[in-house]
Amino acid sequence: MNRRPALVAVVVSAACFGTLAVLAPLAYAEGARPLPLLAWRFALVTLLMAGYQMLRDPAKLLAGRADAPSYVLMSFTGYGAASLCFFFALEHASASVVAVLLYTYPAIVSVLSSVFLKERFTAQRALAIILTFVGCALVVGLFSEHVSVDLTGLLLGLGAALGYSTFNMLSHRVMERQPRAVVMTYTFGFSAVAMTLASVATGESLLPAAWTPGTWALLIAIVLIPTFAAIVLYLQGIRALGPSQAAIVSTTEPLFTIVLAAIVLGERLAPVQLLGAALVVGGVLAAEWRRKGLVPDEFAPV
Repeated sequence: MNRRPALVAVVVSAACFGTLAVLAPLAYAEGARPLPLLAWRFALVTLLMAGYQMLRDPAKLLAGRADAPSYVLMSFTGYGAASLCFFFALEHASASVVAVLLYTYPAIVSVLSSVFLKERFTAQRALAIILTFVGCALVVGLFSEHVSVDLTGLLLGLGAALGYSTFNMLSHRVMERQPRAVVMTYTFGFSAVAMTLASVATGESLLPAAWTPGTWALLIAIVLIPTFAAIVLYLQGIRALGPSQAAIVSTTEPLFTIVLAAIVLGERLAPVQLLGAALVVGGVLAAEWRRKGLVPDEFAPV
């Protein structure tokens, strides 16, 4: 794939990911609950990703079992935890706000990599962190009397960003040994286990017998569009663009969410929130631009 098709692939991938924060609330309106929805989402996409990798290179999928303990850790404390926070955040805050809060993760990765990986803390990183968190404050209405976000939604949205940052930190070394598609297949699989255990522990029913046709349609849409298709497109694009440039292009994701949420859910961000969203995107760009070392967006978000 040359650069132009790769660029298109990453933009379309971002658009696909941007639908997740819109599709989940629609599923809730049909009676779905976050934990069972996540358990089924991860179980079904595991089958799709495994089939995708089996067609490409089954030997690598089988060899990937050697890193099973790492996948468990990445799923339970990273990707799975991020998805859990993200889906519950959508019960307490608008899709647009949650999508913007998630994109504080590059700034969080910058801090974590400086503390734990001893990467140099540059002026560029400082700018990224300042832009990101000032933008976040504007989005949640910290400086406005007319805008406010539920504290639970705020904490869960930032929890999603922290979980995804943890996933990136933990996956950094595993991806040196295993193809990204293999890592995601196993991560999804163990995330399905985590969500199943959480559902059982909290008394949530995993039996979808009472689901409406609309719920099933939305589940299939969540599996196919912002999960499987988005990741496959992103993995295709990253091969030609490289991780850093692909990460920069993917910053369009919250913008797609804002537009879709306005069209489908009737959400409208106040001008100050739109300014905050722009600052958060600027913070991501500052974090990623010509970055060396750990690249936060090796995989697409939740």
